[in-house]
Amino acid sequence: MNYIAKKYKENENFALFLKIVFILLVSRAVMLVLMIIYNAYMGTDRSVSFLMNQWDAKRYYYMINHGYTFPPDTDPQANWAFFPMYVILCQIVKLLTFGGIDSYWIGMFVSNSCIVIAAFTAVKYMRCIKARSIKITYMQADNDNSRLERLTQAVRSDNGILLVVLMMAGPYSFYFGSVYTEATFVMFIALFFYMAAKKKYLLAGIMASFASATRIVGCLLVFSLIIEMYMDCNEQPVRLTSIRNFFVSAWKEPKKIVAIMICPFGAFAHMLYLYFFCGDPWAFKNVQIAWRDDEYFPIVGVLWKACTGQIEPRYTYMGWFCVGILILYGYMYYRRYVSLATFGLLSLLVALTSHVMSTCRFTVGSYVAFIGLYDALTNLTGKWRYLKIAILLFFAAAEVWILFMWYNSDSWLM
Repeated sequence: MNYIAKKYKENENFALFLKIVFILLVSRAVMLVLMIIYNAYMGTDRSVSFLMNQWDAKRYYYMINHGYTFPPDTDPQANWAFFPMYVILCQIVKLLTFGGIDSYWIGMFVSNSCIVIAAFTAVKYMRCIKARSIKITYMQADNDNSRLERLTQAVRSDNGILLVVLMMAGPYSFYFGSVYTEATFVMFIALFFYMAAKKKYLLAGIMASFASATRIVGCLLVFSLIIEMYMDCNEQPVRLTSIRNFFVSAWKEPKKIVAIMICPFGAFAHMLYLYFFCGDPWAFKNVQIAWRDDEYFPIVGVLWKACTGQIEPRYTYMGWFCVGILILYGYMYYRRYVSLATFGLLSLLVALTSHVMSTCRFTVGSYVAFIGLYDALTNLTGKWRYLKIAILLFFAAAEVWILFMWYNSDSWLM
């Protein structure tokens, strides 16, 4: 015990890890208490694995046990729409346990492990870019030591725990404890941005390829990687000459080219598999007509129909949720989180080409909104701290309410 206490004081990473695990355990304990309350109120006796794993979780459960369904299967909602990376991780863990643990618990273990890694990486990322801000300020300070000292003190006093709380217990964070791909996807995205911030571009490309094997929009990380590479060698505003010089210099560095090229590798590997498995490399896209066949004009038409109440009320809510997230991404551009905001924006726009269904889950699962919220909340200081407290209380109440809806299989969370 003394060894752990000593290591906690001396090892910053170990201390951060323990704090994250503690927050995870508290948040999951709250979920468990709410399950007991739900069962008592509803007069049911449903298990933890049943209540935590609704809708698509049952499909991932099947895939962990049996893999993809064969083409002759009669179910039109074939599981080819789901990418394999999360399932592969679950199958590896299941193999290590010799198949003795139920696949729901395997999936929840993998999801919770992934979100711990993601939260740890997210805090390290924020510390990295804030340290970079100090370096830039130092280079431009012109003897303005007071400004440099204020920024340094702000970084030291901010331990990133609020970011961890948002990821572990914020609205819609329960997906990270379920048999869903969100936690795994967030982990690879967090690792991608951290590696990019550390200028380890090849590792960032590998993380992007894993992300693209988890969800198709992981391919969009290639644009964020290019932006990170560009910003690394160009401090000045975007100009035609600077763009040309960037591509010329990048072409001379094979590692950067390889990193860019491997970003969508996971998605391409899945498409190749589908080509041999069912004869259609686009089966993951074409099969989605079994979930919905209504068509709207992409993005603008989808948002207009949703926000004006021309489709179901739950979609009206999701439409306005998307508007709020777009405003958040605008704030992130203002705060110069360019690569993060670009990925978030593009991944949301891809979803809005067809519908607003599941956009809340997709937004939470794209990771970058957590960074934007964290930055906005940490800047609410002085007289604005009461607004910060009010927002956090609202988030806590919202998560409790949404959890009850989730346990009740409410279609608003589809």
